[in-house]
Amino acid sequence: ATAASAEEKPYEGVELNFLRHSGYDADWMTEKAKAFYEETGIKVNIEQVAYSDSHNKFVVDASSDGGTYDLYATTEYWLPEFYEGGWIIDLQQFIDAEELYDEEYEIDDVSAAMLDLNKMDGKLLAMPWKFNSQMLVYNKDLVSEAPASWDDILETAKAQSDSGNIGIALALSKASAMDIYLNLLYQNGGTFLSDDLTICNLDSEEAKEAMEFLVELAQYASDGSVNNQWPETATLYSQGKTAMAYTVNTQMENILDPEKSEVVESTGIVEEPGPVTACATSSTWGICITKNCEYPEAAYLFIQYITNAENMRELVEQTSGSTNPVRTSLLEDEELSEKYPWFTVMEQISAQEGHTFAYPKTTQCTSIMD
Repeated sequence: ATAASAEEKPYEGVELNFLRHSGYDADWMTEKAKAFYEETGIKVNIEQVAYSDSHNKFVVDASSDGGTYDLYATTEYWLPEFYEGGWIIDLQQFIDAEELYDEEYEIDDVSAAMLDLNKMDGKLLAMPWKFNSQMLVYNKDLVSEAPASWDDILETAKAQSDSGNIGIALALSKASAMDIYLNLLYQNGGTFLSDDLTICNLDSEEAKEAMEFLVELAQYASDGSVNNQWPETATLYSQGKTAMAYTVNTQMENILDPEKSEVVESTGIVEEPGPVTACATSSTWGICITKNCEYPEAAYLFIQYITNAENMRELVEQTSGSTNPVRTSLLEDEELSEKYPWFTVMEQISAQEGHTFAYPKTTQCTSIMD
């Protein structure tokens, strides 16, 4: 129960509109909204639209006075645009309010790194519920021990390629290649933009070395890698003739599915190693409250309810671990880690300082990604 959902139901009769991209967890949230209504009397109408349409639809609505939506599901790299536009509000004020914040929510259980991705100027602009990140998987039938450096990865990939296997599966289509390169850049101690976000640092030595490594590594990838996205890479690795793969947590269910994969028992999972640090670019999905929301306290109560540990565990289980939770307790949970062994690596990425990076916090992020 939420702190303000006692018998008096102080926000009973309030109706909220929540815009988000469609998908399984959107259907799940719609069902949970019904339970929330029974508990609090607050009705949350969840409108689902295609991911490709959600950003523009939100911007048009939020930038107008008297917009329709009270809540919006967002990735953190859209937040600078929303913040500069003045379209969303700080959630920290509600966490600090005794009459609203439920101590059982345990905000300290939410990864500090993932919260930071959703902050600007000290303001918490969205509450994350899940994150996506990359890792290195390797076939223990082909690779005797986990690669611990770029040199290890190159040597392993070359040796496997020379023996007739695919050295590494790489997703080198436009969006995926960007993610892989950013990981390598950060692993090598580089930065994409200067701290004040005004200078591009892709002409640095660290950036050049990262690109040279990727170009060399791509020699040992499969033909057609420049057309591969994450699903194609996971399928290729799952066939058992690929030594390694850079992959993302959303593909792990397929890699470890006995009905789809030849490498369930032989797959090792580690953080991606680098010359300076093991790290990965991470991206969250969170929920923000709009400036047009007439009852932001009620909206916060819904966020607190939908992202609490109990509900997040339910969502993790119902999505077979494809929902990668931001809560440390869930990533460390022995039962969940046994079912979803990549959670251990995801916990390392999200909990260890300096092991996660994000896209630059600039309104030009989408243009930069393109």
